[in-house]
Amino acid sequence: MRRPAPRPRAAPRVSAPRLRIRLLGSSCVLLLLACAGAEHPPGTVLAPVHRLVDAGLPPGDPISLSLPVATVHDDTRYVLRAPVAASVIFGRKLEDRSGNRLLRQRQILPEELSDAEALLVLPTVRVGATWFEQLPQVLETRREGRHASVALEFPIPANPEGRVVQIAARGVAVDAAPLEHLETQALAIPEDAILEFSVGVLEPSWGFDPVEFTVDACEDSRCERIFTGSFDPTGPGGGKWSQYRVSLGALAGSTRSFHFDARRLAQQAPFSLPLWANPTVYAAQPRDPEERNVILLSVDTLRADHLGSYGYAHDTAPFIEQRFAREGTVFDTLVAAATITTPSHATMFTSLNPAAHGTVDGMRVLPKNLPTLAEWIRSRGQDTAAITENGWLSIRHGFGRGFNSFVENRSANIMDPEGQVDRTFAQAREWLERNRNKRFFLFLHTFQVHTPYAPPPRYARLFAEHAGESIDTSSPSHLLWQAEYDREIRYVDDELRRLFESIDDLGLGDDTVFILTSDHGEAFLEHGRLEHGSRLDEEVLRVPLLLWGSGVPSGQRVDAIAAHLDLMPTILDLMRLPAPRSVQGWSLVPLLAGDGVARFGSRPVFSESRGTVALGPDRETLPFFPPAFLVRVGDRKLARYHTADGSYRYEYYDLSEDPGEQSDLYARRPEAASDLFELLESYEASNRELRASIDHGAAPQSQAVELDPRQEEKLRALGYLR
Repeated sequence: MRRPAPRPRAAPRVSAPRLRIRLLGSSCVLLLLACAGAEHPPGTVLAPVHRLVDAGLPPGDPISLSLPVATVHDDTRYVLRAPVAASVIFGRKLEDRSGNRLLRQRQILPEELSDAEALLVLPTVRVGATWFEQLPQVLETRREGRHASVALEFPIPANPEGRVVQIAARGVAVDAAPLEHLETQALAIPEDAILEFSVGVLEPSWGFDPVEFTVDACEDSRCERIFTGSFDPTGPGGGKWSQYRVSLGALAGSTRSFHFDARRLAQQAPFSLPLWANPTVYAAQPRDPEERNVILLSVDTLRADHLGSYGYAHDTAPFIEQRFAREGTVFDTLVAAATITTPSHATMFTSLNPAAHGTVDGMRVLPKNLPTLAEWIRSRGQDTAAITENGWLSIRHGFGRGFNSFVENRSANIMDPEGQVDRTFAQAREWLERNRNKRFFLFLHTFQVHTPYAPPPRYARLFAEHAGESIDTSSPSHLLWQAEYDREIRYVDDELRRLFESIDDLGLGDDTVFILTSDHGEAFLEHGRLEHGSRLDEEVLRVPLLLWGSGVPSGQRVDAIAAHLDLMPTILDLMRLPAPRSVQGWSLVPLLAGDGVARFGSRPVFSESRGTVALGPDRETLPFFPPAFLVRVGDRKLARYHTADGSYRYEYYDLSEDPGEQSDLYARRPEAASDLFELLESYEASNRELRASIDHGAAPQSQAVELDPRQEEKLRALGYLR
């Protein structure tokens, strides 16, 4: 089907902090927001020639953990140098009724901060279930023998009920000298090159001194200033990164080092922490017509059979039906790797089963010695970005690795988390406008469809019937929740339509593939349970997979069974990049041409559940005994559940005869599942062997995640921590 003709492009609007920019010599200094679409030769893309933050990485090494990062306004980027920071340096619980007093404590500092002369302390106090953010403190450190320490003072709020009081703090070294002057090695400047970078001030929301940022291009001892700009963190937009593009045309053919300097224009604030993010030299290179940009959208908790594209009775997603089902390709079945967010996305990003990558629940971090999808793409000369809604896909879980920009949209009220699909997609539109002339991978994630279901009021009249009967306040709770869930899907569909208006306007359909999927589904008592995280049923494991864009056939359906494992090799195949040798999944690209369907029909696909509770009809908690595993081959599936006495219980279904999984065949026909039984019994051991073989015997080790108070409260409000 023919795609809509691109609309005329409107002049972009510029929103920037209070800045002063000077044009210097023959180099043109431009706001990136205003001119990211500047013309370059037809048939070319802007490709990174020198990533200045990567200077210390071995060539071709995808692992980016050694690179410094910094977060400004929930947007984490690679930086030339970051202030030294430590995780929680003080924590204490106490029963206290008095309140309105200071708790004093001298705290020994962790090794990372032991050389700091001054420390920025970011304290929070929790009384009962509520966290109170305190004013930041800048404290001098004191050294006694081998240890350095600071004297902390925490105001304790009134607490007449005698609730448990918990105190936590983070420390950041504020000795700014190492941040004020940074130099790069000498680099060859190609023709028509540009320098892109971002500047910011760490924690600017508290109001710090304005900073003048300058860039000099130096040859031996001779330097030429190519950029200067003043950044006022107290001005409009000053709490965000500001992005710039500088022409290097006058320097073509020379070899230059870059000197990045930051100077405080006042000394009224106790500190100022200037940052330079992602400085990169780009140059035009021929575009390979076979390469594709990829946008991957994960709509958290979206089950496939609640979309019209998968036969749902309600018109929950008319735009998805039009754009993906009619103009793109639908995969009939994608089996989720797990029943919760973190392990499923970890599988998407590593192409390993949860038992292999080890990130089996939301309290684990991606293994450090496994290259992620974004790291792999970035190390091969593509730009990467992610826009997420914080929770289980945070920086602390390791999902920011490899992304030049990793945005976490936080809920306004941490105790009432909400999806923010409008904000997330608006930021995606801005990013695409700035980067449309590059080769890129963009990952988007929204919790909009996740509980608590809270669609905008304008959707209240939609989907108010079920099985021919009206749904009202007297209806069973699960039907009320299901109607709200469907309205959330329609809201996401409408916002996705707006995002695609920008994609069409930018002409990205000519060289971009958009992939829509989910991490898991949602239950509404089909098997006596609500939501997700426990049972391995179809309503939780069958999620959508739809593709649209350049080279994707229109109106095609693929009945091969896909898995989250397949997303990484598929994306790399679309981008014409090799896959790491560790991947377990298969590229789905041949299926777009109708090749290899039979091969997929005989492949076993596995899923896991590690939850400890399930939710009953009234959202009451019921015991669940992890781990539970499932294997599926074709339409046959076998699940193994633990029981309270430590034994196993098996369930076997043939979906070709029983798509609703209402008739467990295992007790009557165990021999029919004997092949699946052997696969299931060997699943953990075979994945442990794979873990041991990765990276020459160094098995990937998933560490426990460190949660700050805000994130812990978010996850608790989402129902993941109890």
